[in-house]
Amino acid sequence: MNPHPDLSSSAARALSEIRRRGAVARVDLVGPLDLSFATVSAATTELMEAALIEETPDTAAPGRGRPRTLLRLRPDALHVAGAKLNDGFITVAVLDFCGDVLATASTDVPKGRIATALLVEQLDRTLHAALRGTALEKGDLAAFGFGLPGFVETESGLCRWSPLLSDAPVNVRDALSARLSCPVVIDNDANLAALAELWFGKGRHETDFLVVTVEHGVGLGIVLDGALFRGARGLGAEFAHMKVQIDGALCRCGQRGCLEAYVADYALAREAGLAVEPGDRDAMLEALARQATEGHEISASIYRRAGRMLGLGLANLVNILDPPLIILSGETIRHHHLLAEEIERTLRANALSIDRPPVRLSVHRWGDQLWAHGAGALALDRLAMAAGDGAEARQAG
Repeated sequence: MNPHPDLSSSAARALSEIRRRGAVARVDLVGPLDLSFATVSAATTELMEAALIEETPDTAAPGRGRPRTLLRLRPDALHVAGAKLNDGFITVAVLDFCGDVLATASTDVPKGRIATALLVEQLDRTLHAALRGTALEKGDLAAFGFGLPGFVETESGLCRWSPLLSDAPVNVRDALSARLSCPVVIDNDANLAALAELWFGKGRHETDFLVVTVEHGVGLGIVLDGALFRGARGLGAEFAHMKVQIDGALCRCGQRGCLEAYVADYALAREAGLAVEPGDRDAMLEALARQATEGHEISASIYRRAGRMLGLGLANLVNILDPPLIILSGETIRHHHLLAEEIERTLRANALSIDRPPVRLSVHRWGDQLWAHGAGALALDRLAMAAGDGAEARQAG
């Protein structure tokens, strides 16, 4: 069930603002939406009749007498699911309309590149496993969001290249839609992180910010004026492949000198052989981080260089986009204490300086919840966009 395209423009805007605020009185929607109280009342009545929002008393407000009434999303208004392809496993989450995770499930897949047919089969199986933890079935889902690393065109559903798919270019969205029988939207996994922050995290009350993820690869999500920016071809945030050294280290994309080739997990593992015993990549990285924390010079120097490279890349972003906030996330950021000093020093030394406060850096260690919320937010965001598109189409008609 997807009720959103039937909403008026003012109702779609009100729904977005209620989602952002969590709970809000009708009168407090007038200013942010730049609408009259009568229009706000009509819009919220429309949302109530569509069973998308509900009233709740403001028990936190001081004073005597009857508490004022707040509006909030109805958690059971609709449900979505989202998934993320990682190197070696798939994670699926089922979320309610408020973005709360109801159930999750994971399935191991072969490490490295896999075929889309196997991916779709394993996603379907993992979704069934997640749904068993709820009272829902696949037909109850309003949308399914899926994120994977690589060059992903959200509008067409085409993945042009991914380090985890063996048969790209391939239309992953169409393959998933045929199997899941519900609307599917796919995106680059860094955009999932940005949507997670925009809908549920540190960007919830921001209009402009960047999210940089560092783990098996390096990703960038750009939020401008409260919306995700993807570029004309859907490839507008490929921060990982910003060139930081001519004829430099080899990147997974096949080119040389990309930022990712100096910062991502596989880049650290490549150099970890100089400092720790060879073995499984994850074990080597854990040993590298432990030794660096204990003061082992070679191990610490590997992280220092990665911090300098990341700081240089961030400085370039600041000089181009001038964001007020950059949020760092991802698996490698749990070792932020080994990178922080060099990131900060290099960023400040290379970013343009004026008589304004510098960009704020914030670290958000979500863990797996980042991708669960992000994939769900991707589905919810597409439903919200459908609401706006439906309203504009009616106005144009």
